[in-house]
Amino acid sequence: MDNIIKIKDLSFSYQDKQIFKNLNLNIKKNSFNSIIGPNGCGKSTLIKILTGLINYEGYISIDDCYLNKENIKKIRRKIGVVFDDPDSSFIGETVIDDLAFNLENLTYSKNQITKEIKEITDLFHLTDILYEEPANLTNSTKQKVAIASALIHKPKILLLDESLHQLTEKDKKIVFDAINYYKKNYNLTIILITHNEEDTLSSDRIIVLNNQKIYLDGSVKDVYKEERKLKTLGINIPFIIKLSLNLNLYDLIDEIYLTDRALIDKLW
Repeated sequence: MDNIIKIKDLSFSYQDKQIFKNLNLNIKKNSFNSIIGPNGCGKSTLIKILTGLINYEGYISIDDCYLNKENIKKIRRKIGVVFDDPDSSFIGETVIDDLAFNLENLTYSKNQITKEIKEITDLFHLTDILYEEPANLTNSTKQKVAIASALIHKPKILLLDESLHQLTEKDKKIVFDAINYYKKNYNLTIILITHNEEDTLSSDRIIVLNNQKIYLDGSVKDVYKEERKLKTLGINIPFIIKLSLNLNLYDLIDEIYLTDRALIDKLW
């Protein structure tokens, strides 16, 4: 599988604090990656670097395009990004205005805009609120709209920087279903920054950052097997994995399960 993001010898300092030093990381096309780690390890900084908001030392290419000032507009068209504050993401006066904003900037025709809005509103269950103003929406709904707006132009990469924590459990399921639909049908690559380890269970890969470097890197099962290492960073093991590990100790199961349903079926 091709690497859509290539990071080589990335270094970055902020106020005399070294955040990254010679960091190397490749992200595969059409993959779901979660990045976790203690506060201050550089998770959000990495997102800002990838979107061209701050300068860096080293080499980064995104979809075979070198990340620099000359290429940043071209690169940003390939990326959808959502930060943690849904109010700061809302641009339009209503939900439909917000959804149409990116498409209008990319000079989509009226027919194309109508088609894309219909697809995204069906996926995100937004049909009944298209003409609502942001002041009338819950934080969960605003966050859902922000993610839909970032996806509507079918970017190659979706960057989610702590942008799931205000979602209700119902809305979070809708968002994950929609993201996985785009991953399957439009080869979307996802990078999720989160403090909620439960949100990482849908990932293909987890990257743990600590002390300017990659501390752990692997599949969900492989990373969460390293319970002692993660505990030293204050990272919790998702409940279903912790339960699987405990049941494995008593030889009741022989592998780690990532969903309640799969574990229940096995035990049954």
